[in-house]
Amino acid sequence: MNSPFKLIGKTDPCVRTQIEKAYHQLFSGDKEKERICFNYQTLKYIVDIGHSDVRSEGMSYGMYISARLGRKDDFDALWRFTKKYLRNHSGDYAPYFAWQVGIPDNTHADFYKIDSGAAPDGEEYIAAALLIAAKKFNEPEYKEEALALLKQMLYKNTQGKVRSMFDKERALVRFSPMEGNDFTDPSYHTLAFYRLYAKATGDVFWERVYKNSLAYLKKAVHPETGLAADYSEFDGTPKFTDFNPMSGYFSGDAWRVALNLALDYNWKIPGICEDIREDAKNFERTAIRRLLNFFTSHQPYLADYAVDGSDFPKEARTQTTGLIAMNAAATSALDLSKADDIALARPFLSTLWNTPVPMGTWRYYDGLLYLLGYLALVD
Repeated sequence: MNSPFKLIGKTDPCVRTQIEKAYHQLFSGDKEKERICFNYQTLKYIVDIGHSDVRSEGMSYGMYISARLGRKDDFDALWRFTKKYLRNHSGDYAPYFAWQVGIPDNTHADFYKIDSGAAPDGEEYIAAALLIAAKKFNEPEYKEEALALLKQMLYKNTQGKVRSMFDKERALVRFSPMEGNDFTDPSYHTLAFYRLYAKATGDVFWERVYKNSLAYLKKAVHPETGLAADYSEFDGTPKFTDFNPMSGYFSGDAWRVALNLALDYNWKIPGICEDIREDAKNFERTAIRRLLNFFTSHQPYLADYAVDGSDFPKEARTQTTGLIAMNAAATSALDLSKADDIALARPFLSTLWNTPVPMGTWRYYDGLLYLLGYLALVD
């Protein structure tokens, strides 16, 4: 491990301890104030505490985190729950996973689908987690399940109004496979995962997705601030929707773009898209420098902005743990042999290190991004 945390004097054992502490608190801490992961019979599920529901986002992040940390029991229990309660076993959305599932209450004796619709970032993280777990735990079945899911994500036959998750002409991920959602979400463009999928499947269409997503992100990420919008058109223009009037601004979804850029910069997957890797890494490092310089010049920075760096139209949130973690993760793509990049990175690393593991009502999203950020810094 060669973590950027060494720049602030933290040893590898210290970093591992920090990650284990966060994982323990969020996955098995106090039920009322700390944990987001709960047991149900032999299964486990992750709750969006603030909304009292289960989401494909959280389940997929939990699977990815537990796979990365070698927690096979947790991974298995999360995956079994996901297959049983989130997967659409029939209907137009089959075999995608419902993005929102309800928790048993006075009306429902068991978990139930609130919205059977699928959010592609959930499928992307589930597929990546399965591939990582297959190798980590020497379980070929996980890879088979990942390959089956990836095939449907690309090639699902249209059923009713539900299509494949990727626009075949553009080779770009859709915001939703439901007809009419002909736009995208910059944070859904998980570049490193596309190279991972290409390697696992041998399907060159994933390499096309990678290349087109890279070209798309060059337009979606602002050339001066490094910020992207939560949603955008396929040409990178911010997208404002009726159901989310703030979707054209940099906010909760868009925080994750920096993580995606940093992961792709650092992940080594030989033989995939080698012809454009240098160009990709140059863009990723440049975009991250712009982003971190923007936040450096806006101290104390906020969590919500217009993509050009101007004010958010509503009262913006103060910096959140999730954004702190994503900005720290981004430092892993800097050239940490150069004085300017070292000086740029240190404050973001120190802020994350000194930020406690999230507790309370909004610990779900902040907590998962907290762990994802730390894991990106030990790749």
